[in-house]
Amino acid sequence: MRNKTFVIIWLLCFLSLGRFSLCLGQNSRDAVPQPLTRDAAVQYALTHNHAYKAAFADVDVAGQKVNQARAGFLPKLDSSYAFRQWSDQPFVSLGESMIFPFSVKTSNRWEVSLIQPLFTGFGLESQYKSSKAGQEISNYQLEEARLNLVRDVQETYLQVLLGAQLLQVARDNTASLEIQRRNADANYKQGVTAVNDVLKADVALSEAVQRERNAQKQLTVLRSALNQLLDIDLQAKVELAQIEEKTYEIPDLGELCMIAEGKRPEYLALGTSIKQAGYGKTAARSNYYPHVSAFAQYYREGEEITGDNNPFTNNQNAAVGVRMDWNLFEGGKTRATELEWEHRRTGLEQRRDNLRQQIRLQVENAYEQLKVAKANIDTTRVALKQAEENERITTLQYKQQVVIFLEVLNAQVFVAQTRADYYQSLYGYEIAKAELERAIGTQIES
Repeated sequence: MRNKTFVIIWLLCFLSLGRFSLCLGQNSRDAVPQPLTRDAAVQYALTHNHAYKAAFADVDVAGQKVNQARAGFLPKLDSSYAFRQWSDQPFVSLGESMIFPFSVKTSNRWEVSLIQPLFTGFGLESQYKSSKAGQEISNYQLEEARLNLVRDVQETYLQVLLGAQLLQVARDNTASLEIQRRNADANYKQGVTAVNDVLKADVALSEAVQRERNAQKQLTVLRSALNQLLDIDLQAKVELAQIEEKTYEIPDLGELCMIAEGKRPEYLALGTSIKQAGYGKTAARSNYYPHVSAFAQYYREGEEITGDNNPFTNNQNAAVGVRMDWNLFEGGKTRATELEWEHRRTGLEQRRDNLRQQIRLQVENAYEQLKVAKANIDTTRVALKQAEENERITTLQYKQQVVIFLEVLNAQVFVAQTRADYYQSLYGYEIAKAELERAIGTQIES
């Protein structure tokens, strides 16, 4: 009985400790500020998003490649040890009666050598410059990942706000149609209207309920998408701050295209890749030149492991010198490698020209979309006021038996639709701005 009690107490303590560790792990992450503003959402994502943090690891990898290339300029110090045991005594014969041993039967050889490259046909310099270019490219890729994340967070944030507004519009429309359904049923029971009005109200209400359900589903998915970008639990409840309705001073299209060519990291990375291809060609051409290096060497060789006793030759020696290696023929390999880098550079130049056109098209598309969205705000605002006034007049006319019940239902549908259009244009303007900022590669000042 005591053993069972001890086991139960031990299990409870273990579970409590695990629960405490889990809570501690959850609290170690920075809490999401509530209500969450758009700028705060962007900063939180830049701090916690795993895909963005992975880009930093790529930058570190490129930095280590630079270190590897830099090490090629430094001297190399090597050491070695060899043990050798002959089965028979090595000897040299100068005739049948003249046999002389010339080496120890058991050999222990220690050797240390130092090699310093002096000239490598510009190969080491080119490899180092190529690695520096690779590091620069990785930084551009990091900036590209940052721009993508900022755009995705901003657009998803705005889509969540828009989804919440559309859901509220759908709920208000459903509530209005429920009232109309009850009024139609009451009028029918009093013999004022025909059963058709009740049926029409039922159909309109059913469609409104379906729209509300779809809006709820869409909002749930958008909230989960935003949480995923923030790297928090998908079902976590995050309160978002509303945005202010405002417009922005946008430069003309030509200036925007010039900004994009100077800021877009993809375009800049291709330019650096072209330079890197040039370095690769120079490194390949280094095999046409002799490679010169200085060396120093010291060794000990003898019968003991320390290399002390050697009756046939000096047990230790040192040397310094200069060595030249020059490959005279290798079947055209160097020329093929050189041509490979030339073709690669040509391909990169063509891709850069194509990307320049794509960037200009993206900037133009985002610019025109922003102009359309800005114009739609005023248009839909006026349309909303007109739809609300039309609903008010139509309701009064129906009460006076001037219009049929279907006109009332249509008026309410028009109000819901124009209100949804207004919110879509309002948030669509901000989404278009985020797209334009991504297209030019920098933020547009307010």
